[in-house]
Amino acid sequence: MLPRIKQILLWLLGLMGLTLFAAWVLVSSSLLAKPRGDLAARLLSDRFGQDVEIKDGLIVSVGANVKVNANGIVLSREGLSDANLATVEQLEFVLSLKDLLNGQISPRDLSINAANLMFVVDAEGENFWVAGSENKSPQPPNTNDNELWKFPSDISVQFSNSHMIYQDARNGLDLDLLLASVDVGQTDTLAPLVLSAKGALNGEELTLRGELSADKSFKVSADFSQMDLSLEGAVDQEGYKGKLSLSVDEIGQLLDALKLEKSVSGTAQVAVTYEIEEGASRIPELSVVAVLDSGQAVKVTGDLGVLGDPTDISVHTDISLYSASNMPPSTTSRRNLKLTGVVMELVAQPNGIPKRAMVIKTNGFILDTTGEGPPPIEVSKISRTEDGKLRLGKAVLRIGPPETPFIVLDGGIADALRLEGIDFKAALDLPAASLVAPELFQTSDALGTVSGGFRLKGTGRALELSELQAATRGTDLWNLNITGTLRNALKFEDIALSISADVPSGSALLETMGLVGVETGAVGLRADVSSEATKWQVAAAIDMDETDLSLNAEFDLVEPHPVLRGQIESDLIRIEHLRQIVAAYIQLKKLEELEVEAKQGAQETGATEDVVVIQPLVLNSPNPSDPAADGQAGNQGPIRNVTLRPLGQAVLMSGLDLGVKIELRKIEGEKGVSSLSSELEMKSQKARLGPMKIEYGGAYFDLTGSIDLGETPDILTLTGSTGGWDFGEMMQALEVKKQANGILKGSFDISGHHTSVSDFLGTATGSATVSMRNGSIDTQLLDLAGLGVIPWLFSKDKGAAVPIVCARAPLYFSNGHITTKQTVVETDQVQLVVYGDVSLAGKSLDLAGQPRKIGKPLSRSPWPFTVVGPFAKPKIKVKDGPRRLARSDGAKTMPQKRQPCVPDILQLQ
Repeated sequence: MLPRIKQILLWLLGLMGLTLFAAWVLVSSSLLAKPRGDLAARLLSDRFGQDVEIKDGLIVSVGANVKVNANGIVLSREGLSDANLATVEQLEFVLSLKDLLNGQISPRDLSINAANLMFVVDAEGENFWVAGSENKSPQPPNTNDNELWKFPSDISVQFSNSHMIYQDARNGLDLDLLLASVDVGQTDTLAPLVLSAKGALNGEELTLRGELSADKSFKVSADFSQMDLSLEGAVDQEGYKGKLSLSVDEIGQLLDALKLEKSVSGTAQVAVTYEIEEGASRIPELSVVAVLDSGQAVKVTGDLGVLGDPTDISVHTDISLYSASNMPPSTTSRRNLKLTGVVMELVAQPNGIPKRAMVIKTNGFILDTTGEGPPPIEVSKISRTEDGKLRLGKAVLRIGPPETPFIVLDGGIADALRLEGIDFKAALDLPAASLVAPELFQTSDALGTVSGGFRLKGTGRALELSELQAATRGTDLWNLNITGTLRNALKFEDIALSISADVPSGSALLETMGLVGVETGAVGLRADVSSEATKWQVAAAIDMDETDLSLNAEFDLVEPHPVLRGQIESDLIRIEHLRQIVAAYIQLKKLEELEVEAKQGAQETGATEDVVVIQPLVLNSPNPSDPAADGQAGNQGPIRNVTLRPLGQAVLMSGLDLGVKIELRKIEGEKGVSSLSSELEMKSQKARLGPMKIEYGGAYFDLTGSIDLGETPDILTLTGSTGGWDFGEMMQALEVKKQANGILKGSFDISGHHTSVSDFLGTATGSATVSMRNGSIDTQLLDLAGLGVIPWLFSKDKGAAVPIVCARAPLYFSNGHITTKQTVVETDQVQLVVYGDVSLAGKSLDLAGQPRKIGKPLSRSPWPFTVVGPFAKPKIKVKDGPRRLARSDGAKTMPQKRQPCVPDILQLQ
């Protein structure tokens, strides 16, 4: 029996040994490495939903610990034909045999060699790492899972020669990360988990460091040679909070790291605070500062609020296109006009409609718009192209008041860093009044609006404006149409424009602008403007009933002395039409005076000299300066700090070599027909108009105007003579009901500032002489002046009119003051000598007159008088006569043949 039991035990021992041998062969033998690998691959495929293959099998070494070695691991995905999701050349780790027997799996000493990971997102946003057909968005970390922060104290992870690629077809982001070495470890349970790595991102060497602490805080940094990136944060029961900081010593390396063309260089600083709370992501703090070596700078600060909510954003953007030391000086010339910066602000409001502002700065003016509405700039679909360009797929720019922008640009930029591949379509809708007085920049729609559009295409150096079509809408006062192209809109070169304007009633148009109406009837304007390089051509025509006026000119902007040659001509101009055109022009010039008054008002209220407050023009108001009119006057307009000269002054100051012939072949009026031939010249910084001579109805006018642009560019000098004008007709034109007549003539040589008529009169210097013959004056006019109280004073027999034998007034101008000492008015009985001053700038009189019988200059003046006070209402006083006069040389005798209209006291012998 015992031998039998012994035999059974031997069989059992043998069977057990055979079983152990079979188990060892199954688990550890290299002969079964491939089947073990296939089994493990199927389990992993089911677990992760990806196709897993372990090509070289799974080797397991069993001892005190179990060592696992897997070689040739491949993860693939259907639809990703050109690359695998991941490949691992070698994976090793150790499992505790004791833990395995207790049903626990806790790998240690993890070692990965030659891992290659491919993260791909296609154009539809599908992530190939996500199992199934539906793409699930990444979820924030489970803040209630404390297991993430529980690490075995002896854990260690090592990567070597690993490679990770991230590609997103939606935005072109392409990150190629090479990791030469990665070490992850923890010295004990209280110490943080530490990561250290060395490698390169898109060819730029970097060092990674990271700490993950048990208190759920973390720190991660990435150091490049010219960039430092850090991320600090913590996870708690409420959510996640972190702060990202980026310091860039050379933007070129950042562009290289993002696989963008190195088209700019400079420095940058970025700070972003990021929060996730109750499933909502927000950025409460943002600060971006970038300064380029070329002088441009961008600063963005603010609170982006809840991501995805455009009404919860408060952000300030300041873009400067020049450094402080290289800022272009203020300019008066449009040729030197430069965009210097843009400031934008968007502030969230409780009503959900953000308040926004946009300030466009130039060295000639500032455009400032503020209000509630959408942001002035919206950018989306930002991506990197295959050839390394930063593309703005969708950009919207709104210029003008937020609620009703004047211009809306909608398009994209193929290369944002180089400003190339610009393509925008623009919708144009601005108040037509802004074309009439652009520097006042009215927002009134009383003149209708100019609506249309155009297209901008090109680069930041040569931007083409094409498909321009604009026309007035919402008004019957006028009809304006503009079509054409500008091949280089930035430099205003290579232009082809056609402009037409029709005004049914000039009076209605002027009255709508708050000016005095002038009944011009229907007026039409046609103009074609074209240019190529520096050469311009202009053809324009004005039609007014039978009156026509045309302009043809060629303009070459060649430096340093532009050349303009042209001709102004007409087959027929009616005097009445010319008079209406001049009257309408005078009214339109008042728009410029409004601007001057606004500037003066700003200075009087304490505004600094460099801040120009422009009052918006109040249309349909009889007094545009009345603060109560429409409740608009007194508000600061969108345009300020205007230093640009009016266009006419700018042309005169450009060093222009100008020659324009004027041929008005037929000037027709009630008193006959005349013509005009003259020339406008400007050369060697001297401008001259004339001689311009015209004869009409027995009267003539001979005038020459000149400006010395080199020595006195603001001074206009007028010289010439005139004669044959009927004083009575002038009185009628001035609507003076009392009768006066006579034939006037005069000569003048006067200089003054040419900014406006009022400025010219206020600064006039020089001399003039005005005389009259064969005249008469209504005695009631003398009575009104206090001079008709004694009938014989002016005539033997007092009648309805007193004859004026002659009148002569030598006048001397000095800075807007007129002085006269020898002004004489003679009747057949009396010589009246007037002396004193007239202030054109102050619009006041200080005159004295002494009437005496002709040939009796030394006698007492019976009724001397004074006229003192403002032009509108002077005070006239008649007083007792002075003592007798006497010549210092003793002369007492009148000559046998006295000279009329020369003071008798000067003729004594």
